[in-house]
Amino acid sequence: MAYYEQDFKEIAHCGANTTINIACDDEGRKSAAFGIVSRSAGPMSAVGVYILLPHGIPVSDFKMGGIGQPFDPPLPEGCVPAILGSDSLGCWGHQCPQCGGYFRNGHHAAIYPQTCPYCGLRTAAFQFLTPAQRGFLAHLAGTFEEELAAPDVKGTERQVEIDMESLVKQAADEPKPDFYYASQTQQTRYNCEHCGEFNDIRGLYGYCAACGWRNNIQMLAVRLEEIRQSLNSAQSQSEATVGQSVSAFDAASRDLAKQLVRRIPMKPARKEALSRLVFHDVESETFKRLKDFFDLNPLKGIADKDARFIRLMMERRHVYEHNAGVIDRRYIERSGDEEAVEGNLLRENRENAHRLIGLLMRMASNIDKDFHEIVTPTEWPISYFKERQKRGRHGSVLKRTLRVIHAAGAANVRKVRILPVHHRLDFAHAVNVSNAGCYRSIPASRRTAAMGRERHQRRRADAEGPLRRRMTASSSERCLPSRNRVVIV
Repeated sequence: MAYYEQDFKEIAHCGANTTINIACDDEGRKSAAFGIVSRSAGPMSAVGVYILLPHGIPVSDFKMGGIGQPFDPPLPEGCVPAILGSDSLGCWGHQCPQCGGYFRNGHHAAIYPQTCPYCGLRTAAFQFLTPAQRGFLAHLAGTFEEELAAPDVKGTERQVEIDMESLVKQAADEPKPDFYYASQTQQTRYNCEHCGEFNDIRGLYGYCAACGWRNNIQMLAVRLEEIRQSLNSAQSQSEATVGQSVSAFDAASRDLAKQLVRRIPMKPARKEALSRLVFHDVESETFKRLKDFFDLNPLKGIADKDARFIRLMMERRHVYEHNAGVIDRRYIERSGDEEAVEGNLLRENRENAHRLIGLLMRMASNIDKDFHEIVTPTEWPISYFKERQKRGRHGSVLKRTLRVIHAAGAANVRKVRILPVHHRLDFAHAVNVSNAGCYRSIPASRRTAAMGRERHQRRRADAEGPLRRRMTASSSERCLPSRNRVVIV
């Protein structure tokens, strides 16, 4: 987990231009192919969305296969395939159609539903398009209608680009047209430990946009590790460590309980009872209600002596935080500490603090496991992430290649010839293509740094001349297989 230096900061569009290649055959019939061209060395990804003419209303995502492969699903009647580019960090801004919450994540999936981090809505990715992205699609549809109506000479072909590249290069204070879209940083970013998806959300807790696994325990583990390191480095006292760790456990667990109340239909009386749950007292009604209502048992697998120790430490936390560390009658009656004397200062040691942190994580893991048996995640991203880990490919970045992966990393990725950075006039020249419907490129600058300067200069010199012109002329065909052209009779 990491935090941005500045919350809610705009991230520019990747600068890739969406293209429309219009051809007029010898009989005067027109066809069109949509693509995307990126001339920037920065990261970008591209996805496909079917839009309904004439207003550009998104109706479905589709998988973009390799060259010569058709789109999946097939083109619906009255629609055209639109290609969208990501932000300049290769990520996507999304907005939930149900709760209106905005978030960013690493992929716009075409083969499995996305999940809102805030309300948990799970639906097709195109439903999460932001108003700005929808405005771009409407502009694309209008441009297509205008260009299609323009006269063309028989047997000719031309290409139209929606120039996002020049808009990205404008100064920040210069006005941009309505069809320009960007994304915005939020407050907490993390990679889901269950599927590897990048998430950038408001607040701290949320569902993973790819697999739908709620991140409470992942965030709690990070926080408890920070507390543990602070204790080991003598930056905090044992008494403070006890209070901080119990508070972190209480916050993470209460948030999961609130999600159950929000997402599971129940009577008002039960909702009211569950709204008062606290997790810093094992003898409260909280643990009993969780067991009776949802079959959640935080103390599952925890020995009786450890359960008594947890109760003791939670009572100690109450003394440290609410009574300045002075033992009172409540502590003597409820803690089971036979050596306690009312009025004495309560002292703590590091061994107890470390033991408590370990037990709190075990309790939190029990709650997390039971919670996700009720609120089940999307299985495909999780299973594929595990498969990648088994193959030893998790987290690898090949610095000397440009790579393209689909919405969660697809199987059977086919490698193609890698061209130098100066050859890369559009992203399709040097990519790997998956069968799951989303292109993703790694910036060429990451690999050129590893190349010898002399070798790089030689390749740059070789790129000048006819090769560069030929690649420019054929960019639209490289972006879109000919069988996916839209034919207008």
